[in-house]
Amino acid sequence: MIENPDLIKASIDLGKFLIQNTTQTIIDNKKLAKTKGNNEETIQSLEEIINTLIAEKNQLIEIAQIYDEHLVSQKISEDDIEYITDSLIPLLENILEKDDSDEGFKNRESLEMLKPLLAKETFNILQLLGFNFKKAIGEPLTLIINKLITIQVPETTEQSIELEALIAQREIEYFKILQDEKAYERLLRLKQQ
Repeated sequence: MIENPDLIKASIDLGKFLIQNTTQTIIDNKKLAKTKGNNEETIQSLEEIINTLIAEKNQLIEIAQIYDEHLVSQKISEDDIEYITDSLIPLLENILEKDDSDEGFKNRESLEMLKPLLAKETFNILQLLGFNFKKAIGEPLTLIINKLITIQVPETTEQSIELEALIAQREIEYFKILQDEKAYERLLRLKQQ
């Protein structure tokens, strides 16, 4: 399913364009222009047809560029694939070599099984089949790293003040409950459940 709003709009525009502009429509417009008796009117009609065709060509180019941008943003270049395959495996092997535990041994075995998946040919085949590495691997990895970083960031003064205000508001509500005998009894019943 297409999630990109620009791509959805381009698809709709392309569909409208294909419905409206058929070869028969152009031939009909040309015949209509020629049936006019006045040469000036014929020339003017043909110029309008030409201008319309030029505008439609530009619209098609614009739609094609939207599709092209979308596909380029998904595709990993040959140089990038080569860099990933040549760098990632040795990096992972280097990291795993330092782990002498049973889990490290299992991880090295798993890496051996993954090597064929990280080969250049596999990258190319999966991309040709429509697999989007950036979305499947890059986006989740970005989210994980983002969460790791945000956990380390201390709260801002504004957030601390807001938290203190909410805590104070909660205590005020508790005091209101303590002042209302029926509300206090309901609170005790809730806590017993």
